[in-house]
Amino acid sequence: MFLKKLLLLFFLILIGGFSYALPTQNNRDYKNWSLQDLLFSINSDLLSPADKEIYLEYYLQKAKKEQVPEAIIVGYRKKAFLEKDYNQQILYADSLLTYTLTLNDIKAVGTAYNVKSYVAYLNKNYKTALEYGLKAEDYLQKSQDEYNLNKVKGAIGAIYYHLEEYEKSEKTTKEALTYYQSKLHDTTNAYNNLRGYITNVFALSKTNFRQQKTDTIQLLLRDGYAAINKLTSKDKTLETAYFDLINGMYNHRLKQYATSDSLLTKSLAPIQTNGDFANEHLAYLYLGKNAWETNQREKALPYFEKIEKLYQETHFANTELSEAFDYLITYYQSKKNLEKELHYTKLLMELSSELHKKNSKLSSFMHIHLDTKKLEASQKKLEYELSRSKSKIKGLYGVVTVLILVVFLGLIYYQKKQQKVQLQYKHVIQHSPQEVVQLTEHFEEPVVNQTPIITTDVHQPMSTTQVLSKKLDEFEGKKGFLQKITQDELARQFGTNRNTLSKFFNEEKNINFSDYLKQLRIRHAVRELTYNPKLHLLNLTGLAEEFGFGNSKSFSTAFKEITKLSVTDFIKMRQQDADFKEIDQKQPLH
Repeated sequence: MFLKKLLLLFFLILIGGFSYALPTQNNRDYKNWSLQDLLFSINSDLLSPADKEIYLEYYLQKAKKEQVPEAIIVGYRKKAFLEKDYNQQILYADSLLTYTLTLNDIKAVGTAYNVKSYVAYLNKNYKTALEYGLKAEDYLQKSQDEYNLNKVKGAIGAIYYHLEEYEKSEKTTKEALTYYQSKLHDTTNAYNNLRGYITNVFALSKTNFRQQKTDTIQLLLRDGYAAINKLTSKDKTLETAYFDLINGMYNHRLKQYATSDSLLTKSLAPIQTNGDFANEHLAYLYLGKNAWETNQREKALPYFEKIEKLYQETHFANTELSEAFDYLITYYQSKKNLEKELHYTKLLMELSSELHKKNSKLSSFMHIHLDTKKLEASQKKLEYELSRSKSKIKGLYGVVTVLILVVFLGLIYYQKKQQKVQLQYKHVIQHSPQEVVQLTEHFEEPVVNQTPIITTDVHQPMSTTQVLSKKLDEFEGKKGFLQKITQDELARQFGTNRNTLSKFFNEEKNINFSDYLKQLRIRHAVRELTYNPKLHLLNLTGLAEEFGFGNSKSFSTAFKEITKLSVTDFIKMRQQDADFKEIDQKQPLH
């Protein structure tokens, strides 16, 4: 028989590629096979999912026709596991139970109840799964089938875990673990016993993690990793990923966040490949918690949102994954985002209702983690605050409208002001000479005495006024006004006294000495800033020194007073003129 199976496997390998490529109806050799050969083919990995379904259906019908109870039981069981639709799974599980009850075989009935328990567990109906699991345990205890009995005990332990009955989960899982550990050296079913042992070590480590039994978790992780090394390469990769997941969660609790991140990230790919979205999102939860605890809340957010997406798409969430909603609520509370906070509060309430409806045994979770009354109060408060916030927003619309109007009027005022400045700038530029000129051509010419000049003989000595006018022309031509000079110093240079010079300015120039210097300096500054681009590189302090002022403030004030423009406005507008860049910067100014 073994040789026959080996030859069949070799044959399937040869034709395997064709079984995927060719339509099944063109390859009907399987209809001539025995039930044993069909089952061997179904259990292999060489059939496509579609072909496996066809082979299995033929196997079940053949088993019924030949009235082979063991094959009928296998057929129904595999059909229940292979189906994706929940209603079809229930249909085949019920058919199996109905059939086994007619056999008066307690082991077969126990197997049927175990299948019904598995279907309910697969669809997260843990209360129903527990009821059928306990019935399966009762039948299998009477049958004295220890191997299948302990498989059922391991499954019951997992159900208790999801119902948060951790003490019962630990007790039942330990019983199954003790059995498989005692059978590790039994060569009859050695590999399956090893797999059973590893599965229950993992289950117990998860339960102990929830019970916060730190020392026990360390021992279980050590034993689990050691046992995994005895598995085949394919199985080793997957089981290692599951232990890395628990280890990552454990390291999070130890606040070893970098180690936890590494383990959780490494576990993801194999768990994703296995299609285990529950444990995949458990890894996301702890990756998010690691980021949260290290003050990287923005990094944590996408991990928690993955869990929300899972819930929205599949309506799957358990007591562990629901933690993500708490974090999301806290995050949006800190951001004062009432809409998001309300959104996640409603989701958490919805989750609370679903968990209570499907699994009434989750009383501890409901009362400790999801206080429905507090959530409802929080929801009402958020809805009230959000309503008030929207009312405030409406009020703000009016304020914003007024502000927009003020800004609009401000822009109009600014534009008019700029136009006025532009006109003044053009006026200043038009009256800015390219050569040095006398003070009589000031921007705002002072009113001078219109006393006619008396022509004198060349040999007749000049009057004091004539002498001072001539000296003043020389002073202006040599740009003496750019130096720091007082009226007393200028009087001494002119060979007169302060009173005579002061009287000369007041009567002949109609201006005092201080304003005389100020106007000369600003007129010179305008001319230089108009035709000498290099001066634009100086700051206000530099310009003040260049034009004879003691500091930038006195220079700026004088410039604005005389030209009706600020220094910065003048320079900015000058730089925008087309002819400005064409001026030869190296051309000396006279």
